[in-house]
Amino acid sequence: MMKPEELKEALKGICAIAVTPMTEERQVDYEGMKKHIRFLKSKGISRDNHCTLVVGGSTGECGALTIPERKRLIETAVAEAGEELPIIAGCNHSNIEDVKDLISHAEQAGAAGVMVLSPYYYVPTDEAVLRFYKEISKGTNIGILLYNNLEVTHKDVPLEVMEQLVGASNVVGIKECTPNFAKMEKVARKIGDKITVINGHGEFLEPFAAIAGTAGFISSTSNFAPEIAVEMWKARSVGDYVKAKAIRDRLTPYLDLAASESATGGEPVVLAILKRAATLVGSNCGPGRIPLPEIDEVLDAKIKRMLEEVGLV
Repeated sequence: MMKPEELKEALKGICAIAVTPMTEERQVDYEGMKKHIRFLKSKGISRDNHCTLVVGGSTGECGALTIPERKRLIETAVAEAGEELPIIAGCNHSNIEDVKDLISHAEQAGAAGVMVLSPYYYVPTDEAVLRFYKEISKGTNIGILLYNNLEVTHKDVPLEVMEQLVGASNVVGIKECTPNFAKMEKVARKIGDKITVINGHGEFLEPFAAIAGTAGFISSTSNFAPEIAVEMWKARSVGDYVKAKAIRDRLTPYLDLAASESATGGEPVVLAILKRAATLVGSNCGPGRIPLPEIDEVLDAKIKRMLEEVGLV
C-alpha cells in the first residue's frame, strides 16, 4: 500500500477512471475487469507513464453496485494490476458507515488510495463536509482523494473547507469537478503545493486546466482511447500546451458527442457511450445497469462514426 505522501505524488499525472464491465445479464464481469485493465496497460496506462486507475467510481457505476460487488471489484483490480498500476478504490456512498467499510476493505486489499465523494443525498453544510472527511480518516492510513462533484452532491465544496482539511486528515488530493473554472484555478493556486489538484473534467478542459495550475487530469476516454490520453500527458507534462491541445483535438468528435447526448440524457448516457466505445475498439465492457440507457441503433451509429473520426477503427 502506498503511503499518503506517495499517493500525493502518484496523482500527478493521468487518473484514468474505469467503467465496470458487465455480462449481457448485467452482472459484474470480474474476468472482463481483468481483461479491461490489461487492455488499458497495453495502451500505456501504467505507473511508468504517471497513471493511476480508479475502479468503482461514478464512471464505474458505483451507485448501481452492491457493497459486496464493489469489494470484489477492488480485490480484482488490485490483484490484476499488481505493481504496474496503482489502484484507487472508489468509496462513494451516502452512508458514512459503508464508506468507512469500503475504505477499510480497500486498505486491506492493497489499494494505493481511495476516492471519496463528499456527503450527498441531503445537501451538506461546510461543517458536515469537514466532519465527514475527518471521521473517515480516523483508523486508516490510506491516502484519500477528495471528490468534489456538484452534479451529484449539489454542493461545490468551498476552497475554505479544503484548506481546513489539509494537514487535518488523510486527504492528499482533490478531483476538482467544479463548474467554475476560476474556482479551479484558485484552488490550484492556493493549495496546489499542499495537495494534488486534479482537473476533474478531464479532456474537456485540457490543456487549459494545466495552464491554470492543476497537476493532473482524470481521463474517462482512457476506456477506449488510452493511447491518446498518454500522448497528451507527455506533452502537457513538459509544458508543450500547443502539442497537448492538438492531441486533445483528436478527441473532439467524442467530446462533441458526449456533450450533445448528455444535454438530454445526462451523465448515464455518457457512461453508456464509454462502455460501447470500449467494446467496439476491442475491450468488451458490456451494457450498464439502470439508470444507464440501452444503446439504440441511432446512437450506436453515432458512436461508430465518432470512433472512425477519431481514427480508432
